[in-house]
Amino acid sequence: MNNISLIILASGFSRRFLSNKLLYEFHGKKLIEYAFAKASAFSDVIVVTQYEKIKDMAEEQGYRVIMNDHPEYGQGHSIALGVGACQNDACILMVADMPYLKLDTLKEMVSIQDGKHIVICEHDGILCNPMLLPNCYYEKAKQLCNDRGAKQIIGDEVYLTVSLSEEEFMDMDEKTEAI
Repeated sequence: MNNISLIILASGFSRRFLSNKLLYEFHGKKLIEYAFAKASAFSDVIVVTQYEKIKDMAEEQGYRVIMNDHPEYGQGHSIALGVGACQNDACILMVADMPYLKLDTLKEMVSIQDGKHIVICEHDGILCNPMLLPNCYYEKAKQLCNDRGAKQIIGDEVYLTVSLSEEEFMDMDEKTEAI
């Protein structure tokens, strides 16, 4: 998807998971590999991480890596780092722990974007990841430095939504095979 970067946010501490969940084997693949599989559709992929192993895996795929030396500053800081490295017309901010997120969902986000409005996913009225930011929001995104994520950029802005299925909405916060 030309002129749209995919920013994979992979800097979290996995506190509830009790280990680096992105390296957790889930149905035969590491959790981060599910994110990488979706990334193959994008010409520019930026991975923001604090982990050397994730860095190495991302570089093997040919993705750009931004090391987050201050993950304690929260997801907002990871977003600011990723957006700061983005030079395309828009970017999709995607967390790396949603294995059931479909590539078709990302493609739908791209297809409805108009260059002026944020496109955000929702499930049952709850705004959630991922989010597409047109470059007119980059300056706001580069100011983030907390753990509240990108939803705070929306404020009173009009935005477009793409619905996630129940399955896609699930993320991995605890070790389980039930998901």
